[in-house]
This record gives sequence, C-alpha cells and structure tokens, in this order.
Amino acid sequence: MLKKTMFFALIVLLLAVSSHVWAAGKADLKNMDITIGNWYENYNTEKPTPNMSNTNVARDTFAWRTKLQKDNNFKMREEMIAGWGGMRGEAMTSIMSGSPSAQVFVLEPGWALQLMGQDLIYPITDNKLIDFRNPQPIDKNRLPVPWNTATLDAFTFNGKGYAISVGVNVNNAQVIFFNKRLFREAGLSADLPYDLQKNGRWTWDEFLKVCKQLTRDINNDGIVDTYALPRDLSTDMLDAFVSSNGAQYIARERSGRFVNAAGRPEFLEALQYTIRLQTEGVLKPKPEDANWDWYKAEFADGKVAMRVDESYVWGELQNMKDDWGVVLPPKGPRSSDYRVFTRENVMVIPATYTPEMVEKILYAMQLWFTPVSNDAENWKASYANTFRDNRAVNETLAMIRETRRHLLKNFNMIGLGNKRGEGFAWEMWYFDGEPAQLVESVRPAWQVVIDDANEVFK
Repeated sequence: MLKKTMFFALIVLLLAVSSHVWAAGKADLKNMDITIGNWYENYNTEKPTPNMSNTNVARDTFAWRTKLQKDNNFKMREEMIAGWGGMRGEAMTSIMSGSPSAQVFVLEPGWALQLMGQDLIYPITDNKLIDFRNPQPIDKNRLPVPWNTATLDAFTFNGKGYAISVGVNVNNAQVIFFNKRLFREAGLSADLPYDLQKNGRWTWDEFLKVCKQLTRDINNDGIVDTYALPRDLSTDMLDAFVSSNGAQYIARERSGRFVNAAGRPEFLEALQYTIRLQTEGVLKPKPEDANWDWYKAEFADGKVAMRVDESYVWGELQNMKDDWGVVLPPKGPRSSDYRVFTRENVMVIPATYTPEMVEKILYAMQLWFTPVSNDAENWKASYANTFRDNRAVNETLAMIRETRRHLLKNFNMIGLGNKRGEGFAWEMWYFDGEPAQLVESVRPAWQVVIDDANEVFK
C-alpha cells in the first residue's frame, strides 16, 4: 500500500513539474512543424515581409516569435492554404483523410459548426494545460493570451468547448459611418454622433431626429436633395437595430440549442423601427437600374450623410474627399447600453490528433499569441492611419473591444445569413402589415435551418 501511495505521489510531482515547464515558456517540442491555416494572409518568420517590421509592435512580435521557436524547438507559421471559397472544403476533406493540411484551422463560425457536427474537431477544453477562462502568463514578464471567451461560449456544446479566437476583431462589428460636411451643412455639429454616443444620449429617438434634420430639400423645389441614409443594404441596417436593442434573430437555449428569436418583443421593436425609417422618408430610394451595391458610392461621394455597415468598410473610405467618423448603432429602448453585432473567425484543432499532441499545439499557440508588450494602448498604433480623427479609435473602437457589448451573429453560425434577407430583410422596405406577420412568413424556412444546426446535439 505504501509503495502504491509513493508511486501516485511521484506521478503527481512529475505532472506538477511538467506543468511548470510548460507554463514557464520553454519546452522541447521535438522539431514540430505547426501551420495555422487560413484563407487571407501569410506570416512566416523564415520568410519576413515588410509589414512584419513597419511598427514597433510588429518588430517586437517578429522578434518574439523568432525566439520562441528556437527556444522551444518547433516551427510555426500562419499560411493561406485555400481561398475563401475553398477553405471549408479544405479543412473538411483533409481532416477526414486523416492527414490535416493544418494543425490549426481558422474558419468562419458556420463552417466550424458543420465540422463539429461531423466530429471532425477536437474539444479543446478537454486539455489539461490551458484554462481559457482564467489564462496565465507564460512568465511574470508577459501578459496572458487574451483568449476570447465569447467565442468559447458560442462553441460550447454539452459542456465542451470546440473553438476559440484571440482578442477582438474590430473589423466585423456593426457600425454607422457619418459624413462630417453634411452634418455641418445641416446645421449640426460635425462631431454630434460622437458627442451623443459619449454622453449616453445616442438613442433611437435621437437618431431619427438627426436623420430628419439631415434629409433636406436644399433649393426648395419640393424634391429631397440630400438624404440621411441610402435604403440599402437592408440586412446590415436591420442587423444594426436588432443588435442595438439587445435582440437576436437566432438565440441559444441554456442547453446550447438554437431557437428562432425573431418573434420576441425586442426583435419586433427593432423591425418596426427600421421600417419606420423608410416611412419617415429619411432613406434615399434605390435608383432604377442601379447595381446592388449602389449605396456604397452614395456615401463615398457625399450624397448621403450616413452609412450602416460592418466596420471593415473603413478600408473603402480612405480616399473619400469628405471627412468622416464612425460610431456604434444608437441604443434601443430595451438596451441600457450600446450593443453591437460581431462575428469572429474561430480557430479549431482537428479531431485526428491525440490529447498529447493537442496540448503541444495549444502550448505553441499560447506562445505565438502572447502579447509582446504590457502597454494596453499599443493596439491603437495599428489604426493610426485608418481614421480621420482620434475619436474613432479612442471612443468607438475602444467600445467595440469591450466584449460585454457583443452579440455574436448566431445566424451566421447556422448558415442563416442569406436567408435572413430572402423574404424578410429584403422585403421589409415594401412590406405592408405588422412586423409579426413578416416574421411569421419566414418561420418555416428558418426552422429547417435551425433543425439542421441542432443536429450537433444528437
């Protein structure tokens, strides 16, 4: 009995020593070669590119990643292994073949859910190395990896987490862009949306009031010359007001199962408010024979005062003549603070790997994504040349980074993205009836998608 007790004590001691070595940031990974596969960028310390050293943070990151690979005897890279259209198939077929083309796949949420439903991805919360919800730094001189627990929550099924992301992707949040010149010409402060947002007074009522002031017949000929907004893209506009009222198209039950939430009061209010923007006459109608993306030029050319879209659009506005700003959607009556729809790409590990191999991969990921600086403001440096004013970064982006404001686009997870437009968001500008009728008209089609998604629980 004593020998058995001593044996188990030795095992516990060895495990403790092993865990300490892993946590200290130095271990021999036996020349492992790890690829983080994606569809959009390459990052390889053996093949440096100019953007790896164009800021202090980039230079420090490159130096850190070069050193950690040498110290821990492994190679790691981020690599475009397929285009966007082929990424899901690449992950699925290569994992099913037993020879994954990457040790970590970056996927859109819906793709990851499909792979999970086929038992192709590993439940990463089964690992004994990393507590994603209480991350620890690899040593006292480093910050812990900012694992995004909202992503982990979204991919937790039956008590197991299957996907993770790092930090907050501010490029995919639902926002409102505004033209400062057109605000001034309407007799409003060019910073009015910023000021209202900062003071907590950026509300649906205030937004509609501003829209009416921005919609003007300049020469008094009875024809509106400048509108507050273009009437499209209806899906993005509806998304903004659904999220800002704390609502969802698709919700999650406590068990994790997906349910249709479009009939709930907070959603119906958002739908009614969005339709009201049309009936109040503040939306510029789509010109006859115009392309589907006509609304983009309307804002870029200074013909409408605001544009509702995902935040990545700021990349399209760099050459815009007029100054512009960006704020979150105004808060609805059922929300006590600003909320925002986001969508994060997620990282998954193939189910083909053993628990020991998964821990080695996670250990390498922990090293790779460790922040290189204790300066919490360093994230702002990467946006120094993106915006025309500092308030976009210091106020709006800062709020986007606060995960407490986030509502994940569950409809993207289950493949309802386009279907929320078909017969619904696309129709709401021409709808004549109660919002509840419009919601009911698409219920059967949505339920088919929801039922398919809930197969992962069987």
